[in-house]
Amino acid sequence: MTAAAARTSPVAIRQIARPQHNWPLYLLVVMIPLQNIYLEELPNFGAGLNAINILFIAALYMAMRCGNGLVRGSGVNGWVMAFMGVAFVALLIGLTTVEDAGRHPNILKDQLIAMSIVFLAQMSVSNWAELRRLYVLTLLPLPYMFFVLREQNMAIDATTYTHDLRINATFVELGANEMAAFLVTASLVALGLTFCARVKWQWRALFSVAAALAATGVILSYSRTAYVAILIGTAIIILVPRTRFRLVVPVFLIALILPILLPPAVVERFETITIEEGERDQSTEDRFEFWKTAVNEWAKRPVLGIGYHTFHHPEFNPAQMDVHNFFLRELVEKGMVGAVVLIGLLWSLGRLLLRGYREASPGSWYAGLMLGLLGAFVALLIGNIFGDRFTYYPMIAHFWLYIGLALRGLQLRHGELVSRVR
Repeated sequence: MTAAAARTSPVAIRQIARPQHNWPLYLLVVMIPLQNIYLEELPNFGAGLNAINILFIAALYMAMRCGNGLVRGSGVNGWVMAFMGVAFVALLIGLTTVEDAGRHPNILKDQLIAMSIVFLAQMSVSNWAELRRLYVLTLLPLPYMFFVLREQNMAIDATTYTHDLRINATFVELGANEMAAFLVTASLVALGLTFCARVKWQWRALFSVAAALAATGVILSYSRTAYVAILIGTAIIILVPRTRFRLVVPVFLIALILPILLPPAVVERFETITIEEGERDQSTEDRFEFWKTAVNEWAKRPVLGIGYHTFHHPEFNPAQMDVHNFFLRELVEKGMVGAVVLIGLLWSLGRLLLRGYREASPGSWYAGLMLGLLGAFVALLIGNIFGDRFTYYPMIAHFWLYIGLALRGLQLRHGELVSRVR
């Protein structure tokens, strides 16, 4: 990298302030997927003041005290802010289009908390050690989540697939699909680090165990969308690196052995994956009907949409069900304005991850993070085709944390390159 290229880098390089620990953020990262603890075991003070909201406020205060600011030049932060602004406008519209919109502000607040973690991560991290620390903290809930999931699974006496197997582990107010989406991201990011980062064996063992625990949770979720998402995300992680040919044999052997080891109910569930008309089950068939209804409603209000979190209300969908397609829901509820902002946000995320991986030092910890996050991002896009994998904070908060780490890591990497030039 030449001195001229460094000076024109779109990511601003600035003097980082003295490191400070954002302890509330550390605790928030560990707690946020554990709904069963903070909703059922910890006190709720009302008016939205549960443990997670209090931790978020404290983490925001500490992030501002850290004084590191946001990373400029990627476009991600701007698009996130635009997404938040459009969501607020859509909320105001929704309050006028449906009769029962009392919970909508609280639902939007939870979504914005998850997205805001991208800012907290950047503001709280000033060096590689802090970046790695925050990532490792995201792994701490996985053993406990796996234990809860295993206990729930063993309590169900079934050798063939039944809907009773759709358990949710610690996601007490969400479902198996949302839990699986969280675990898909966790597994793929850890897998990218396992394959790509040339680190000590202790770290590689930690990443491998984390990937295995999360992947096992995905298997036991019986979420068909998650099955497809994690397979394609894994393919991205294997095919992108130049060292991909070293992985062909072990991946081929795993592909041969895995179906033999899987429970019969998992194989049976996987075999029902189809979107061909006449072969779809009722759940898949219903989704296509909801999509048709959503398109019809969007045509009536194409610019600004029908309002935030309104499609499942009887005023728009007699079945009173969600669209079960995040992209289409954004279109019908926020109109073309919301769709354009969403496309801009997703484009900026994809560009960030590709750029971060290309500019990372080969074999570095950051390269592994970017590779895993690239696979997780593709998996997230796939998951959103048949559901909502973008709204609920227990499910998506860690993804936004990783994006924040990706942004700060890219800035730190540019700082290293500039130092070498000088």
